[in-house]
Amino acid sequence: MTNQTRDEAVQAARSQLLKDSEEGSLDSASLQGAVAILEKAQIRGDRQLLEGEWRLLWTSGTRNAQKWNKPGNGMNRKAIASVIQRLDCQRLWFENQITIAGSSLIVGGPFEYKQHRIQFRFERLGLQLGSLGPLQLPLGKWASGWLQTTYLDEDLHLERGDRGGISLYQRVGTSTPTLGKDNDRIILSHTPPEE
Repeated sequence: MTNQTRDEAVQAARSQLLKDSEEGSLDSASLQGAVAILEKAQIRGDRQLLEGEWRLLWTSGTRNAQKWNKPGNGMNRKAIASVIQRLDCQRLWFENQITIAGSSLIVGGPFEYKQHRIQFRFERLGLQLGSLGPLQLPLGKWASGWLQTTYLDEDLHLERGDRGGISLYQRVGTSTPTLGKDNDRIILSHTPPEE
């Protein structure tokens, strides 16, 4: 495959994923084909491209979850509510936020980025239940892992995790980490981006 052919295939895959995401019509079969093209291209950008807020579009789930799904299905963002990943490359801070029906669970902690791998350790957990909270819960040593970047550009981020899953994210903007330290108390300070 020539570089021009590869670049055309990557551009077509990117365009299809972004179009399907915009229309809310991520089809599992074409999605997996596009993911395979992007991963094969091995375009991984640099650490600064990770900076920002990313919305989960699709995930295959962990190895265990994949056993229960039909091959190729995965889960799209509509099925699993809102999942946001935040990466602050200046402070080397990583967060994941899951929001369902106005309540959010947020985990955050430091990360390192070496050889296109995010090595993270979640130290803080914030729980917002509607208007209640934030509540603080302790995290143990189990809350760590890694995510290997397999494709990264200005709009899309593909990663494979240490538990066997593949996740596709779309950039939704810049980000200020949600979990901040204020006299050892967790605070929630995120303002959702305008769409």
